[in-house]
Amino acid sequence: MTSFEQELRRRIRIITIYAACIGIIVIAAFILKAFVYGSIDTLDSWDIGILAGLLLGAVVSATLRIVRLRRALRSPEVMEVLHIAEKDERNRMIALKTARAGMTLTLLLLSLSAVAASFISKVVFITIAIILAALLALYFALAAYYSRKM
Repeated sequence: MTSFEQELRRRIRIITIYAACIGIIVIAAFILKAFVYGSIDTLDSWDIGILAGLLLGAVVSATLRIVRLRRALRSPEVMEVLHIAEKDERNRMIALKTARAGMTLTLLLLSLSAVAASFISKVVFITIAIILAALLALYFALAAYYSRKM
């Protein structure tokens, strides 16, 4: 169980760094937008809402995950339940099948939306096509990586 405990501590550090980096990036984006527009008063409420929502969502999700992991570190029973839930092969198989189906559906929907967008706007079509190509490249790169790893 000590290796799992170390894994939980490592996750807490990673999540903390993630939340801090998102916070720094969002604050830097807000400052850069203020400099581009010349004044904070001229910032659109849409911009402020997007940046604030991104920051709030990242901080809240990171905080909830850290609280859950720290609770598991304090209680051996909770840590054991979490360990079993994560290492259970049935749960892993469900996650694997869900991820595969989700990726397949995402690629299918992006392909269909690219075809539909080609009739409406060339810019939207090219944007969707680039996203589709990037996702396919990521999919094939990860498939090659994991086929060599296993």
